[in-house]
Amino acid sequence: MKNESLKELKEPTGAYKKRFLELWEILHDSENGYFSPQGVPYHSIETLIVEAPDYGHVTTSETLSYYIWLEAMYGKFTGDFSGFKKAWDIAETYIIPTEKDQPNSSMSGYNASKPATYAPEWELPSLYPAKLDSGAAVGTDPIYNDLKSTYGSSVIYGMHWLLDADNWYGFGRRGDGKSAPSYINTFQRGREESTWETIPQPCWDDMRFGGKNGFLDLFTGDSNYAKQFKYTDAPDADSRAIQATYWADQWASEYGVDLETYIGKASKMGDYLRYAMFDKYFRKIGSPAVAGTGYEGAHYLLSWYYAWGGGENANWSWVIGCSHNHFGYQNPMAAWILSQDDEFKPRSQNGASDWSKSLERQLEFYQWLQSDEGGIAGGVSNSNKAVMKAGLQEPQPFMEWVIRNTLYMLIREATGGLGSRHGQCSV
Repeated sequence: MKNESLKELKEPTGAYKKRFLELWEILHDSENGYFSPQGVPYHSIETLIVEAPDYGHVTTSETLSYYIWLEAMYGKFTGDFSGFKKAWDIAETYIIPTEKDQPNSSMSGYNASKPATYAPEWELPSLYPAKLDSGAAVGTDPIYNDLKSTYGSSVIYGMHWLLDADNWYGFGRRGDGKSAPSYINTFQRGREESTWETIPQPCWDDMRFGGKNGFLDLFTGDSNYAKQFKYTDAPDADSRAIQATYWADQWASEYGVDLETYIGKASKMGDYLRYAMFDKYFRKIGSPAVAGTGYEGAHYLLSWYYAWGGGENANWSWVIGCSHNHFGYQNPMAAWILSQDDEFKPRSQNGASDWSKSLERQLEFYQWLQSDEGGIAGGVSNSNKAVMKAGLQEPQPFMEWVIRNTLYMLIREATGGLGSRHGQCSV
């Protein structure tokens, strides 16, 4: 009797399976309009929306990660994992920037000893553009050389967060004005910028659209502007895709289906996802005015974003992490997968060990945030209202650090939590 009860807990009921398959059929019926002609799932079938996107027929990496999970579950129920493979292929084709979208000739110009040029994050859109400050302290990137050596390229493997599935805004892919889907961005002017205040812009800004400097001078102040590309990763989505791939592999093994290729993709994505574990400018944790060296800039949490970009047909590029960490973006399951499961452990030298530290830090973070009543909300930042300032204490053990140096707690879920996760893509 005990074993039967355990089996009931492990196995879905017939009603659950039946309803899931009914919904799967509805989603995949082309007449219902859940997918673009290219097979990209829309964020919503309705076009009027005010969420992270400002138009329903754009899509997000969040949507793609749930698409991967949806098809993993379909495989569990049917033994058919072709949809799971297709979902990953769609993600890799359209929302993970290819080398054409981030040329290695540009990305290889990256200087790990000076990852990016500092720009403050102001609270109000009216305070932008934020002036670049080349003299401000910027730490070193300790994982770049390992990644380049492991994968033989400087190109980053992660999902950009926002995709114009139908090319509704008309920017096209790599500035051609017509290809769909196309990479776009919106949030870039601080945490008070609402969805419909944002300025949709192409990720590949060759200055064909916008003003004389494209859209660049709306966000950053500089003496001159160069044609460039820029992308932002939403860590919650990447970690969810990794988690879904783990379960797909578990379920596929019951049918004798091999998903080794896709495990490799998830593992690689997890390797690059470590950029989300670092302060925005790789500055010391607890001392955000001081440049960090090695892992001094690592908080080991899944932050609001990481971002990268470079010059179009030019030998320069940049990478930033994020100083802000929200409880809702953590994924201890993904950290466990990437640190403990031999199939999923990243190939880089420090990938698995970094994720092992992240697992401990995420659980510690949850415990610190949890109220006496049990609820968990808020987050922690290594910056003062997103502006790096001096005067903080030197780094302390984590629990002491967050208590002494947390500069604002964020329990503004209804108004966007930590502000824009995609707030500073241009540097």
